[in-house]
Amino acid sequence: MQRWPTERPLFILNVLASGGIWVLFIRSPQSLMYFGMVFALMGLMNLAFIAYIRGSAVRLGSDQFAELHGRVAELARQMGLPRTPEVYVMQQDGALNAFATRFLRSHMVVLLSDLLEACGDNHAARDMIIGHELGHIRAGHLLGRWLLLPASFVPFLGSALSRAREYTCDRYGCAAATDRDGALLGLAILSAGGRYGPLVNRAALAQQRCNLRSGWMLVGEWLGSHPPLSKRLIALAPELEIPLREPAQSAMRWLRSAFALVVVMIVGVVAVYAYLPRFGVQPSFDWPPHPGPEATQQVHRDIDRLKALLEADLDNGRSLPWDVWELYRRWTEVHPGEAEPTDPFSGYWYDYDSRGDAYRIWSTGPDGDNRTKDDIVFDSRTSADRGK
Repeated sequence: MQRWPTERPLFILNVLASGGIWVLFIRSPQSLMYFGMVFALMGLMNLAFIAYIRGSAVRLGSDQFAELHGRVAELARQMGLPRTPEVYVMQQDGALNAFATRFLRSHMVVLLSDLLEACGDNHAARDMIIGHELGHIRAGHLLGRWLLLPASFVPFLGSALSRAREYTCDRYGCAAATDRDGALLGLAILSAGGRYGPLVNRAALAQQRCNLRSGWMLVGEWLGSHPPLSKRLIALAPELEIPLREPAQSAMRWLRSAFALVVVMIVGVVAVYAYLPRFGVQPSFDWPPHPGPEATQQVHRDIDRLKALLEADLDNGRSLPWDVWELYRRWTEVHPGEAEPTDPFSGYWYDYDSRGDAYRIWSTGPDGDNRTKDDIVFDSRTSADRGK
């Protein structure tokens, strides 16, 4: 099955972005610890969800909805899957949805009962839904999800890959349905439900795409993990789209796209500048730094000021900041409106850690690398600077 054209380029961009962010995490043990905590929490939440599915949803088998189980097994065989995934039927308060997931080496597909009921006796519409979810497994979309997670910190990038993958899996679903009209009905049911889905004017639904041509709507669309159903219909049935009639409209389309891109870039820069400090990384627009002989003197002045802040807290019976982000938050409280001390050798915040009433503050030193021999370190346990 041919993938959606943008899926592979977006996958490469997500890999590169995630790799770069992983490098930042690895260079800062504190940030790696925080991300590890987030990872562990998400893993436990996923474990609880998988346990709920396996214990409360109904698993298809030869003795449980045998006809539906046989159809899933046949579609999995046609797609070339080495084994049929675990498939469950579950109710979820009327939601019309289905999804594929993975736990360790086991693949799972969950079909919500209301969606199956909405498809009724139309097997093509039902197969469209099943084939779509099996497509996620066949295309390898569930592999390496955790490794790509850091790319979600890059605004719009992870969601763009997700949308491209949905288009790809719609192609798998349409092939599984073996009837394009039935596949389109499956999408219409997702949009309007079992009662109204078969009555949907698909051409009119496809034309709702025109309502997304403003710059703001385009940004909103880029935030979504799934493409609008109007566009998914057009992707499977291009004849439903009415082309732009005037060149001026085409020019406006490009202007709207340019506006949306500018908004994305602004949001991206603000997000990076706002959130990287939470992982112990302080972005600087003065990069690359140009340290000279005075840089070492600046380091000692900055460390003395940070040291004075911490000693004042200890004298007042206040506990030490537990991480560098908390340290700089306190700095801002005490010195509102004043520039934060920035390591001239790295362009980022100074590094910091604490244990009990002891603490260390240090600069990367002239080589710009953390935890090397030329680091300039103040250690409260020795009350002496090293690296002078």
